[in-house]
Amino acid sequence: MSKFKIVNLIDKIFVSIAVFLLAYAWINFYLRDLILTFFISLIVSFCTVFLLYYFIGKKESKKNATKKESENFSKTILAFRVLSKEDKKKILIQIIEKNAWKIIDSENLIFLKDGKNCQFIIATHLKINNESLINLIDEFRTDKVDKMFVICDDYAQNIKTNILKNLEIVLIDSKKFYYEFLLKNDINVDTGNLDFSVTKFKFKDFLYAMFLPNKARSYFLCGLVLIFSSIILPYHTYYLIFGSIFLMFAIICKLIPKFSTR
Repeated sequence: MSKFKIVNLIDKIFVSIAVFLLAYAWINFYLRDLILTFFISLIVSFCTVFLLYYFIGKKESKKNATKKESENFSKTILAFRVLSKEDKKKILIQIIEKNAWKIIDSENLIFLKDGKNCQFIIATHLKINNESLINLIDEFRTDKVDKMFVICDDYAQNIKTNILKNLEIVLIDSKKFYYEFLLKNDINVDTGNLDFSVTKFKFKDFLYAMFLPNKARSYFLCGLVLIFSSIILPYHTYYLIFGSIFLMFAIICKLIPKFSTR
């Protein structure tokens, strides 16, 4: 058995014991029958732990897939932006060829699609507005082009694409370019060894620090002491409540890494 599987098994046993103690303490508070309390707590804790890990497994699998897809999108788009002008053209020519569109002018990325002379314009560093769109048209358009695909980072909501009567303009933002042009045509952009990670403080980082796995034992012991104290000391309800909170903290310490995106 691998080290990871052993650690995972120990975590599950730890969580099961903590959940059982939590259930036992509260059920015993109402029933006061040790044998009945034991069996009911056993059933409740088993069902609770099973459901916990079932939903965690589903959520973790979905989150990992979403995270990986998001990372691939960010890395690919950023890698495309830093490519040289010629390398960008090569990728766009691949898109043209894979869609069986006829290349008319590879230098200016003009091609025949649906009976129209189309052209790719690269403006991946820009958020397009009406003014910048006009500037791009003036700079790149030739008389024989009927349709322009403008690849940009993003574009303003109030942008007008019907600026010229004889020119159809299609704006392609980063997501559309990645999913409908790169991913759909199975074209890879070499991300190399570039590091695109950005560290930002988030509230979940504070929670992660508060519920580090190595703190589980301390929370568990505190909860255990308070719960046993509730049996022999006055104001046992308060001891029971705070003991339960510490046991829940111990459980979270073992579960929260499974929700973490780190």
